[in-house]
Amino acid sequence: MIKKSAFFLCVCIIFFAAVILTPLSAIISSGLSRQLKSDFGFETVNPDFGMRILSLSGFAGLNEYLHTEQPDRTIDNIIYIYEQPEHENIPEADVLESVRIYSDDSIMSIQELYEYYADYGAVKIEEATPGSLEVPAGEYKITPRNFSGQTTAKPRLLMNNQTGYNVNINDFIIKDYPVSKFDIDKQDEPVVLIVHTHSTESYVKEGTFYYSPPFTAERTSDISNNVVLIGAALTDKLREYNIPVIHSLKIHDAVSFVDSYLRTLETITEYINKYPSIKYVIDVHRDSIIAETGEKFKPTVKIDGTDTAQVMIVTGTDAGGASHPSWRDNLTFSAHFQQQMNNKYPMLARPIYLRAARFNHHMTKGSIIIEIGSCGSTFNEALRAAELTGECLAELILDNN
Repeated sequence: MIKKSAFFLCVCIIFFAAVILTPLSAIISSGLSRQLKSDFGFETVNPDFGMRILSLSGFAGLNEYLHTEQPDRTIDNIIYIYEQPEHENIPEADVLESVRIYSDDSIMSIQELYEYYADYGAVKIEEATPGSLEVPAGEYKITPRNFSGQTTAKPRLLMNNQTGYNVNINDFIIKDYPVSKFDIDKQDEPVVLIVHTHSTESYVKEGTFYYSPPFTAERTSDISNNVVLIGAALTDKLREYNIPVIHSLKIHDAVSFVDSYLRTLETITEYINKYPSIKYVIDVHRDSIIAETGEKFKPTVKIDGTDTAQVMIVTGTDAGGASHPSWRDNLTFSAHFQQQMNNKYPMLARPIYLRAARFNHHMTKGSIIIEIGSCGSTFNEALRAAELTGECLAELILDNN
């Protein structure tokens, strides 16, 4: 009797496992997989840590992890590698038989994105031109790299959040444009002020694909050979659109790099007191991305056949303790600005960088930092970026005026 009962119990357990638990497990697993894919855009995580990079954006060091083959996704300034799900096979469009069309949310490799924009987009986006020269012994490479973080046919709003705030950048694009309107006919009332907190930041000569030690970023007080020249190009573009703009040529970091933001605040305050009409303060910088191995990376894509430095919008907050009650307005402006760049020139913009420091952004609701290129970029790449960025900024301002 005991043996029969034990046998019957075993049969019941096997039946329960086969008929009930297995399907239930599959359902739970499938649901979890769908949820992960919905929330994060990927299913299986497989980090492949490679070269460590030090980025000198602002005052903070950033850790980056590079790879060469797999598609990437940028989160909080760390590039991770994920096993991406295969995109769906979507029929080709009848009117463009040779063009591959993907849904906006389908994950694409960087090469697929380049091909997609080259074939289908109004603007041709390609991989930047790599260095063609052999690097001599004792020298170090300067390597172009796409830092946009984009993985879909329709560029998304992206942000690296370095604060303790729980912020979804997509919530800010639906907010009303925060900067008030102005009378464009009053050309004697400036609307945009362009400054340079780190005025001495510079770039490399055209055709430079490697450099000599030490591992430092280019700097000079010569305003014809530093980031002030890039600010002048941005100024010229805004004036083409009849937007009243002032460009400060002051050097704020030559005497003291540490006090440079305090010096810039004095400059901004002086201009706003003189011209209360100022609504936008654009602090133009140049980023630095140098590997611990000495290799420099320059954020670059080819736009309509021309190598162009990528642009990063930096937005300050009050998370560091400084008073800045309107930082969400600045972030709203940043979201609208990044979307404008995404719509006109996909991959021109890097993810918005949300920082704990205030960076003088409390002075107006249209105050931001823009980092144009890096210490490995050439002046021509940065000038091209300034022109496209200025075009996007001017159209954004006029569209919301």
